[in-house]
Amino acid sequence: MPAFFNLIQTIAEIPTLSLVCNSIGVIGFMIYMTNYTLVTFQRIDSGGVLFFCLNTLAASCVLLSLSQNFNLASAMIQIVWIFLGSIAIRKRIVRRRRMPDHPFQKPVFPASAPKSGAI
Repeated sequence: MPAFFNLIQTIAEIPTLSLVCNSIGVIGFMIYMTNYTLVTFQRIDSGGVLFFCLNTLAASCVLLSLSQNFNLASAMIQIVWIFLGSIAIRKRIVRRRRMPDHPFQKPVFPASAPKSGAI
């Protein structure tokens, strides 16, 4: 029983900010694992906007948690994930805006394209 009370005393001594940051880091970890599990079981597309949004959110959570327990290598990895994820999200949103509204709409070819079936 004394070990249990020592554990409670140890938890009570953890500063609140550190506990909050660690909790945010654990949430980031859970987002990472959920994201990759969804890709593994083909519930989401690894090239889609949702994948990169979840990955960027997870990296942001983990980076925030590093403000209390800093690790340079981990911080660098999270910064790169956020940077690459942001670029990927932007590219996919721009591409989606340029796509035709209707999936069966014929693509518009440039005027220089051959008019016959010849290549």
